[in-house]
Parts: sequence; structure tokens; C-alpha cells
Amino acid sequence: MLVSKSSTPSIDTTLYFDMLEQAADGVVIIDPLNHVVFFNTAAEQLWGCSAADVIGKNVNCLVPLEQRAQHDGYINHNRNTGVNRIVGTSREVVFTRTNGDYVAAEMSISTAIIGPDKQRYYMAFLKGVTEDSHRRKILDLQNRVFHELSGESPEQDIADMLCSEAEQLVPNSVAALLLVTSEHNLEILSGEGLSRRKIAMLMRITLTDADITALAQSPTEARDIVWSADADNAQENEFLDCWASAICNGAGELIGIFALYSRNRDKITNWPQKIVAGCVPSCAAIIERGKTRQQLSRLDRYDALTGLLNRTAVTTILKDMTLQAKDAPFALLVLDVDLFQDINNLMGYDKGDALLQTMAQRLTAQCRSNFITGRLGGDDFVVIIPNGDHDIANAFADSLTVAMRDPVIINNQELIISLSIGISLYPDDGMEVEHILNRAEMAMLEAKKNRPQKLPVTRQHCK
Repeated sequence: MLVSKSSTPSIDTTLYFDMLEQAADGVVIIDPLNHVVFFNTAAEQLWGCSAADVIGKNVNCLVPLEQRAQHDGYINHNRNTGVNRIVGTSREVVFTRTNGDYVAAEMSISTAIIGPDKQRYYMAFLKGVTEDSHRRKILDLQNRVFHELSGESPEQDIADMLCSEAEQLVPNSVAALLLVTSEHNLEILSGEGLSRRKIAMLMRITLTDADITALAQSPTEARDIVWSADADNAQENEFLDCWASAICNGAGELIGIFALYSRNRDKITNWPQKIVAGCVPSCAAIIERGKTRQQLSRLDRYDALTGLLNRTAVTTILKDMTLQAKDAPFALLVLDVDLFQDINNLMGYDKGDALLQTMAQRLTAQCRSNFITGRLGGDDFVVIIPNGDHDIANAFADSLTVAMRDPVIINNQELIISLSIGISLYPDDGMEVEHILNRAEMAMLEAKKNRPQKLPVTRQHCK
């Protein structure tokens, strides 16, 4: 018969008892009822509890809470069938210490038939491998992230995977990857376990310049940003602790925050913070990849000089609009800057570019929020007015003509710029995009015939 640590071993078992008691690895033995009958000093250190707290209790008291209900079934299946899915194997297990900390250990299980009644006992040997385990898992996670980044997976999916894996490393936790916007607000890229209240709290945060500087210099101060905001609502706070780190790009600019919130009541080791720090390079790669793809997408759709939609994007939008019902008309205006080539020739192409940027700004200022503006190329611009008819388009063209009369200072000279404007209507002037654009361009060229042939200069500015 096996004996507990608290009982007095017989002479025949003293040697074996002492060997198991002094073993460097944790040793746990359970009887046919799955009750713990032996729990050595190394096991006490692993779980953070004494043998007296465990002896006589069901062994499921040592496993994570979410696994306890099924634990007896796993053992009894082996007893009844003899199918060894657990005996003779070695695997990593994670469990929680009595102080709320968590431990990873390599576990191997042996079994033996003991005593005259031929009862089956199980003995588990456990070697603590928390630090090595987490380093390996963090490295594996980083490799997975960079593998996904090399493919076509969306940044959202990769961020969700990273957060989910981080939560597995710290039981009873919720991970979140936050972006820092250009306005210094926080935007949630991933945080499926966050409540609406927590999300709302995070999105209300606006970082100051002092915050930005401090986070770039000391990343762990991110905790003060994402945690202390809940300090006044301690009774309502769903989390009991938090670890966080700022995320910077290669230039040292703040681009995000990675946070790990815990529901564990007791203060645990600093491993969660190490896990957060280990996830930061992966987080930075995810955010930077997202920004790069946005920039590439913008290059595909927007004109680099003016920031307006380019011809390809305008054409795509027009095709989409013409595929809608015919009762969704629109007006299209093509605008050309008069005598623009003269400005390039007399003042230089850099001054011509500056003029185009000014024209684009004035054009955007005159357009309503639902208008679509773009640059077709050179000095040609386009405006699409959804549900616009002939009267609406003419009224808008008149307002543009007035707005463009304000002098523009180019090369220390005030220039009065005029536009030639052509208008076409869908579906009245055609059903195909090419027809609609051609009609507007032809109307613009016709209007240009009546424009001045000399560049008007009002006055010269002295430097």
C-alpha cells in the first residue's frame, strides 16, 4: 500500500519513499479512486501548496479549472480500456499555482498494479520548464506571424492569431493589439475578448506629445495609458491586472500598443510582461505591413501630386456607377487649367506643380462631401456629381469659376487662373464610361476656344 508524505512509511518502503521525496522533479501518485496519496517537496514548489492541502483529494484539484470536470474520465478510460494515451508519454502541461501564477511543466506518467488486490496506481513526474517553454513558444509564434505575413492573410487575421496565442500563454487573460493613429488616438486592430465598455474606454484615449515621447523612450509605460484610465472605476473593472508595451517602428516612431489584461486575483510573476515584450516585434511587423499595403493601395488609386483620385480610380468608379439602375443619374465635369503650358514654360515645372496643388485644394474646398474629385492627368481634373442634372452641374461650374478668380502667387507673381469646363450627363450623353468622358472632354475643348490667349498677371511681388 502506498503512503502519503504525512504518514510514517514502513521499513520496507522507507528507501523508495525517501528517493521519491528527494527527487528533483515533482512526483504525484494517485490511488484507484484518483485521490492523491503522494506529493513530494518538488511538487509543493511547483504548485505552491503543501502536501497536507492535497493528500486525500481528487487529483483534479491540481489541473486547470476548465479541465477538472473531464479529468476523471481521461484516467478512468485508461483504467477500463488499457489504451495508453497518457501512460508512457511525455507532454507539456500548464497549470495555475495557488497564488494565481501559472507554470509550464514536462509531464510523464507511469502506472503499476500494486498490492494483493491488484489495484492500479498512477505516478506523474513533472519538470518545471516555464521559462524555456515560453521562450520556445514565443519564438514559434514569431515564426508563425512572419510566415503569415509573407502570404496573403489580412493583418486583422494575423493579429487575431497572435492575440489568441498570447492568451494561451497566460491563462485567464485577454490580449489586444492597438494602433496609434495620426491623430494620436487608439484604434483596436485585435481584441476579441474586450468588452464594449473596455473598447469604448480605450477609444476615448488621446495621447499627448508628452505621452508619445515617454512611450518611445520607455515602452512599458504603456500600462499607465491602457490601465490607469480604469482606476476610478475599480468596482466595475472586469480585469484585475495588466501588462503592456509600446510598439515603435524602425525609425523609433510610436505606431501601437500591445496589452495583456488578466483576471487573476493575485499578483503573479513577471513572465506576462516578458511575453508581451516577446510579441512586440511581431506586432510591429503586422502594423507596418498594414501601412505598407495601404500606401501601395493609395498609390494605385490616388494621384501622388494632388492627392486626388487618379484616372484609373475615377474610371473604376464611373463603371460601377453605370452598372447601377438608370434612375441613378450623375453629372460629370472635366476641368482644364487655361494656358497651363505657358506657366510651365515661363516659370518651370516645379511652379506648375505648385499651381496644380493649389487648384486641387480649391476644387476640393468647393465640392460637397458626396462629390467625387480626381485628376485625369496633366492639368485636367474631373468632378462627378451623384444625382446631378444640367442645372446643378452648371451652377457648380459657375461657383468654380468664381472661386478660381482669386489670384495665385507663383514665382512672386500674382496670376489670375481660369478654367475651361466641359459637362456631360449620364445617361443622357451615353451609357458607356468612354462616351461620357469623351463628351465632357469635347465640351471642355470647345469652351477653351473662347479663353484668353495670354497669361494674365496682376502684379509682381518683391522678395
